[in-house]
Amino acid sequence: MKNNIFKSLILFFAVTTFSSCLKDDSLVLDPEKGHNVIEFANTTDIAVHGSTIPLYMHSFAVADEVSMPVTVSYSGPEATAPTDITVNIAAVDENSIESYNEEQGTEFELMPASNYTLSATSVVIPKGSSKASFTVKYKTNAFDLDKLLVLPLKITSVSSGIISGNFGRILLNVNPKNKYDGTYTVTATAPMVDLTSSALTGYYPMQKMTLITTGANSVVMYDGQYFGAGYYHPIASGTAISAYGSFSPVFTMDAAGKVVAVTNYFGQPAANGRSGLLNPSGVNQFTVSADGKTKTLEVSYYMLQPGTAIRTSFHEKWVFTGER
Repeated sequence: MKNNIFKSLILFFAVTTFSSCLKDDSLVLDPEKGHNVIEFANTTDIAVHGSTIPLYMHSFAVADEVSMPVTVSYSGPEATAPTDITVNIAAVDENSIESYNEEQGTEFELMPASNYTLSATSVVIPKGSSKASFTVKYKTNAFDLDKLLVLPLKITSVSSGIISGNFGRILLNVNPKNKYDGTYTVTATAPMVDLTSSALTGYYPMQKMTLITTGANSVVMYDGQYFGAGYYHPIASGTAISAYGSFSPVFTMDAAGKVVAVTNYFGQPAANGRSGLLNPSGVNQFTVSADGKTKTLEVSYYMLQPGTAIRTSFHEKWVFTGER
């Protein structure tokens, strides 16, 4: 993942129509000496810090309808709005998705209009207040689970004030959760072996690792705490934490929970030649209790590099600890 930090010179702020927001501590401006902007408030943590367009990942159970609040904010040194501010919002901004995909090497797609409704496309931040909210209702039972869907939101105009240059548009990646989705503790049932370097070893146990739905019967490994917030498989490099670039396993199961494939989230192969492969000698079974409270994955797989040459072997047990 690339980390592109958007910085602007003070002169830019003096002449531009839009202003960068003040959420990023790395900005050279002092918020107390700046001015307020109208922006989207964070709906959760940003998926990739430093991305030009912020993307937020949300997951909901499959249902006829689930609701999520979205807030717009009058942010900056002034605590509240000096007058009523009408904020107009649009949900069609495919250019933002295309820009994000190009920057981050992802393959997000525009969410169909039939998958969601907005409670409003115009809200008012009242005088003396700093926030206003509306609701997005998702029809998650209508989602195509084999696609990475994104709802792009954009502040198109305001009755007064300045639209944030960084948070005036956002991307909401919404995923219905299949039965395998969740947070897990990962241990090794046999040592990880990297045939190219004995200094690279398994980093186990891994607490609070995430499996994120990628399809009706597939999930991808996501690291939110060790190497960084992204699709990584943490490993140990001596005493340091590391990870294989452009490699994160995707586990695909059949109707009985048997693991039938392990692939690479970044492609088969990824741009760097890495791919995933199931080790058929493993247990390779995902067991989920009827009430969904107990889930266990036992799986063995390889990372190939390049082509079909085996570089690293993994033997893992994933034990469910809770919803994400």
